[in-house]
Amino acid sequence: MPARRNKPGKPRKWLYPHAIEREYERLLNEYALLLTQLVNEHIVMKVEQFRMDSIEDIPESTGWYERIRQAFLTTSVLFIPTTERIIKLIANVARQVSAFNKRQFHQVLRSAYGVDIFKTEPWLKEVLEIYEANNIKLIRSIPQQYLDSLNGKVVNAVRTGMPPKDLAKYIKKTYKVPANRAKIIARDQIAKLNGQLTKERQTRIGVTEYRWKGMLDERERDEHKEREDQIFQWDDPPDDGHPGEPILCRCSAEAVLPDLEDLDALIVH
Repeated sequence: MPARRNKPGKPRKWLYPHAIEREYERLLNEYALLLTQLVNEHIVMKVEQFRMDSIEDIPESTGWYERIRQAFLTTSVLFIPTTERIIKLIANVARQVSAFNKRQFHQVLRSAYGVDIFKTEPWLKEVLEIYEANNIKLIRSIPQQYLDSLNGKVVNAVRTGMPPKDLAKYIKKTYKVPANRAKIIARDQIAKLNGQLTKERQTRIGVTEYRWKGMLDERERDEHKEREDQIFQWDDPPDDGHPGEPILCRCSAEAVLPDLEDLDALIVH
């Protein structure tokens, strides 16, 4: 067991929840795939019905435009149960990230001071509830934005006389859109929650500054690589925010730790 130190030693590395991110990305990719399967079944398979009845047809008629509207409405309604099922899993993802982050917090402090350090977290419930609400909004936006955009494109294609066979191919080429958006949401939201929890847990025990630490891989933006090992104040963020706040940022904040006696926390020998 390491000896107790008032002056902190070098802390162990604060790890990123890669496994949780991968699992959440897999979950949302499956969600996007199920959406495109419904599009294929209820829209692509019915493109022959989307022919204009006559050159005088107008969008408000009961002909081709109404058939397109009904096809998209059916797809949207049938996808609701899938969305609700995914939403029920969000709270569990948030708890996993919080538990992982908390373990890192305790392990880093113990490695630096040689003792266990605890702090009550009455703020945690509100942070997780806000995260869940924002994440639910983003998840609901995947089918909403995709179907709204695709509906407009299909109407325009039929209006301009695109043959049904070509229209089917055109729609299938859009299947990557919800999948790409789902990937961005999964990666970004895990990083944001992890970064926010890191900030809260550090600042609430009296840490005022941190050393920027990045992944230093191909996914990391150049300006973040340039910040490696630079020290920033928690109350004075960089232009694009603290680690985890910029979109898709997986960087971390290595606490610049004060003396043990200056921590606002419970010290357990």
